[in-house]
Amino acid sequence: MSAKEDLYHKLNAAWRTPLSSFTTQDCEHFTSASRSVISLYLNQLCDEGYLRKEATRPVRFWLTEQRITRQEQSPSAAFSSLIGATGSLKTAVELCVAAVNYPDGGLPVLVTGESGVGKSYLAQLLHQYAGETGAVAPGAKLVELNCADYANNPELLSGTLFGYVKGAFTGAERNKTGLLDEADGGFLFLDEVHRLSAENQEKLFLFMDKGYFYRLGDNRQPCKARVRFVFATTENTSNVLLTTFRRRIPVTVMLPSWDSRPFMEQLTLISHFFSHEAKRFRQDIHVDNALIRQLIATPVQGNIGELKNHIKVLCASAWARRKSSGMCIDGPTGRHNEKDRVTFCADDEESGTPLVTALYTGLDDNLLENFCRTANVPLFIRKLEEPSGKHPANRFYQGTLWQLTKDILVEFSDLTGISVGPVMEKAVFHCLQWSLNEPVEAETVNYLNEITGYAPLRARLLAQECVTLFEKHFPPAQITLMEPLLTAIYCHQVESEPLIQGIIVSHGSATASSIAGTANKLLGGFYLKAFDMPLSVNTRGIIDRLKEWIIRLEGQNGMIILVDMGSLQDIYSEIKLHIQGDLLVMNNVSTAMALDIAGKIQHKQAMKEIVDGIKGAWEVEARYYSGIVEGNKIIISCISGEGVARQLQEITRRYITDESIDIVTMEYDDLKWKISKADSALYGTRLLITTTEIDAGYIPQINTRKLIGEKPELLWKNYFSQIMPIQDMQRMVDEIVILFTLEGVASHLSFLNPRIIIDEVENVVKFFELTYGIHFESYLRINLFMHLAAMIERLLTHDGLSHRDEFDLTPHQQAFMALVPEAFRTLINKYRIVLTTTEALMIYELMEPWITIAPEVSLVLKESNGSV
Repeated sequence: MSAKEDLYHKLNAAWRTPLSSFTTQDCEHFTSASRSVISLYLNQLCDEGYLRKEATRPVRFWLTEQRITRQEQSPSAAFSSLIGATGSLKTAVELCVAAVNYPDGGLPVLVTGESGVGKSYLAQLLHQYAGETGAVAPGAKLVELNCADYANNPELLSGTLFGYVKGAFTGAERNKTGLLDEADGGFLFLDEVHRLSAENQEKLFLFMDKGYFYRLGDNRQPCKARVRFVFATTENTSNVLLTTFRRRIPVTVMLPSWDSRPFMEQLTLISHFFSHEAKRFRQDIHVDNALIRQLIATPVQGNIGELKNHIKVLCASAWARRKSSGMCIDGPTGRHNEKDRVTFCADDEESGTPLVTALYTGLDDNLLENFCRTANVPLFIRKLEEPSGKHPANRFYQGTLWQLTKDILVEFSDLTGISVGPVMEKAVFHCLQWSLNEPVEAETVNYLNEITGYAPLRARLLAQECVTLFEKHFPPAQITLMEPLLTAIYCHQVESEPLIQGIIVSHGSATASSIAGTANKLLGGFYLKAFDMPLSVNTRGIIDRLKEWIIRLEGQNGMIILVDMGSLQDIYSEIKLHIQGDLLVMNNVSTAMALDIAGKIQHKQAMKEIVDGIKGAWEVEARYYSGIVEGNKIIISCISGEGVARQLQEITRRYITDESIDIVTMEYDDLKWKISKADSALYGTRLLITTTEIDAGYIPQINTRKLIGEKPELLWKNYFSQIMPIQDMQRMVDEIVILFTLEGVASHLSFLNPRIIIDEVENVVKFFELTYGIHFESYLRINLFMHLAAMIERLLTHDGLSHRDEFDLTPHQQAFMALVPEAFRTLINKYRIVLTTTEALMIYELMEPWITIAPEVSLVLKESNGSV
């Protein structure tokens, strides 16, 4: 695949809907090519009809609808029946397609994998694909031979393959053609090819090279045939095949074992087999969910083939003891739970749907990012349900995955004390399905984790607890996407301000979990984190486990560690290096003690109050260690120089009115040196504000990216609660937003005055904020400022976008459009511009995750249309 083709393939994956547009800069994150090379490829794709563009600033590109349709079609109906064709078997399918389409007779294919993974089935699909595409003539045969059947008689195998002449061996009374003749014009599939003798391998690669062969007993009369080969083996080919033979097979396809298949593919395979049996018996089959989970979790030595046979036996047994209610297959315990079962209907045309109910296709690529930014759970669920709107709700939320999600959330609630309602069940269910269905790059997960940095620490901890429970059922690599999504969900379930973090460490398989779960559930919140330690783990092991977890925490407000045994001095001496707040370590933990400590945390008692409250209350050894000394200094540093640092200093000073607090600037390199040397000049620093990430050790530190990106109320609680009023926090952040927006906007405008247009655009943003009764997040304000400023300049030069002007509008979009004339009245009158529907819709899509239809807008629409 050329670099240009690779770029086009990635464009289809990223912007596959006709309404999605992109710029050259947007393409830089998934290719190593320079911007000029990307621009060259994009323009070439436009010339070839794969893309279209509009002369905006910057130039925007769209995938053409004709090309999108062609790209989204599967390579053939043949492979559409192959479960995993777009997942774990995608590479295998692509190699098969390439082998069939290779000019002048295709390429030989070697399929490897354990017994029962589907090698023969893939050979059948490859043959079917070749027939569909015209690579072979209609009616061309697929001839199959298992070489193991002739392993002890290589001469007989040779005669079977190549044919023989009369008298070639005892009993050869007449000439006979072989399988090569029978497969002429079609395919020859040789299974267990490693059982071919060296002599027969040599004869085969001679035929593959020359196009002719000799029958057994005749070395003078060559025979010709045109045959495409598919070979299969369970062995390591380098050990069992001649090097000269292997060189003639350029395409090797490896099929994964059952254990290596993604969970959703395993679930779909099981569903497919049960559905097939229901149709065969013409009876509904009721299967206990616990059995389905056991089928997934139990290693299958014979892979898919053995699983299929096992399901046949289960169904046959159920048929023998069937009742009027149908065929029932009980769970591992032998008890049948009617409330926890899946029904496979004999007349169900949608094979697999009882277990797999939702696949996310055709969704907005920015959906996950918007959800992680806004934590708008109802909108998230609505967007995910829309593609499956043809199904009733009770059909959508059912099946093994749904039941498993509900069971895990019950366990989660017992452990953390967090009440899980129907809305949260649906949201977590969608997060799990998206994670299992959509492969996600590590960079994307890291980006989404960064976006959800606004969430309270306790929400992140809850997400990690939930992920740990799901990891008992799914490989961690398949559900990496769940942590940022769950963090956004749980941010509504916890206190927004940082609390003291409680930890219980106890030996035993579930001792700590039992104690922490009891306390959390009684108090209705996640106040204690449990660490269950094996009995063999000593104090060193406890310390290592705690350090691994604590090092991920930010914004700590102190920590209480309750242990059942171990040296408190050793635990303190290691842990103190990784926390910036107070630390209390207590020995001989019990349920009563845990409940008392969790209650004090819930009521937001200060650490010293807790320490005073436990004196004499428990027969324990307790040690309290004070945290860092409070200071009275804020340091501001900018990597690009003093200019921005001084502007930040001026803004900060306007809102921090306590004159006893010094606000100073420091050169970046000087700051880094002082931190590395633990210089005394940093003593008493209450907060460090920088324009880039820096490791400040125990000093509380925030960079401007987080200052702009986090929710102001969380910023205030985590960093500024002791030094400024909460009502000033938003105003200070808004000024910082303007500071950094001016620099960005100035680089994108050609003739408008950046400062003037920003002031004018801010009035538009405030209009929508007042109308919808909200305050947009800082990062959204920056996006709106930059987008609107660039839009005004586009409209002034009559380059406004109009490709969506004729689209039908949804009720929400109509409500927004009703506000546009008033919102932009001043700008329209001043600059004499015409705001197109397309431009207005682009603004709506930026705001959509935050806004709902305001009552007054609904009234306007009802008066004009009679409905919303």
